[in-house]
Amino acid sequence: MLQRLRNKTGYLLSSMGKRLAGGHRNCPSCGAAPAEQLDQKWLVTTFCRCARCRLLYRIPTSDARENEAFYQEDYTEGFTTDLPSTAEIQELIATRFANSEKNYAHYLAVLHALGVSQGARLFDYGCSWGYGSHQLAAAGYEVDAFEISRPRAAYARSQLGVSMPAMDQLAPASYDVFFSAHVIEHVPSSSAMIALGMRLLKPGGLFVCFCPNGSLTFRQRAPRDWHLMWGQSHPQLIDEVFLQQAFPHQPLLLHSAPLLHWNAPVHLQAVTDWQQQPGAKLGSLDHVELLFVAANGAGKN
Repeated sequence: MLQRLRNKTGYLLSSMGKRLAGGHRNCPSCGAAPAEQLDQKWLVTTFCRCARCRLLYRIPTSDARENEAFYQEDYTEGFTTDLPSTAEIQELIATRFANSEKNYAHYLAVLHALGVSQGARLFDYGCSWGYGSHQLAAAGYEVDAFEISRPRAAYARSQLGVSMPAMDQLAPASYDVFFSAHVIEHVPSSSAMIALGMRLLKPGGLFVCFCPNGSLTFRQRAPRDWHLMWGQSHPQLIDEVFLQQAFPHQPLLLHSAPLLHWNAPVHLQAVTDWQQQPGAKLGSLDHVELLFVAANGAGKN
């Protein structure tokens, strides 16, 4: 609790200093100016939409150096970031994470609905301490991963055997799936992450991403939840406006569900029904967790 208070105080003071100094306003993904302000917190930070790429992002912005430093020590998010003890990790492995908040059964159900077969090569981008990578590998996928936090990356390698090749050694067009769960809202540049994923995907490969639902549909449905989603650790939110501009020609699926409910038939059916035709297919945007899937190619005939 004390660490969180320190982090929040430091964040607000830093934001205030940036405000007074000017700058730190342009889009972190494309560099353009903001077009419209949508929200505000503490009279210090505002939330805007980019005039060019249409990303929703926080002002003042943080650069890549600040982002990396934050995730080495300051970012704390309970089970997501706390490194389990030896006894705890043994219990999680023995139970296949069944009783934990990081049980990936619902994400695995989505991959199955997308037709991703066992043996597929999958890159898990932003794997934290490896809980998801481990479950993806246990499900039969050939998994490599990346994590910006050095302590969590070291834990994933040593305790869960997660494969983490150097990023500059990754060959283009070498993966069937580029997967991330609640990462794109944290990164310094969402466009750079998307470009990386599309570069690593084989023709026909799938960019599969789960993240908070930044759509205005969800904002109208749950305004307080939407307001709380952006801030220090979520400097941007993803919505259908940004995604349709980021993937103008590729087949694109967007759908949302309540947390941990992707294996409900109504949500799996929305995924199964996607025919990977060019253009965007918009499902329900009413719920807190957004799924978007983009195919690397022109789509199926």
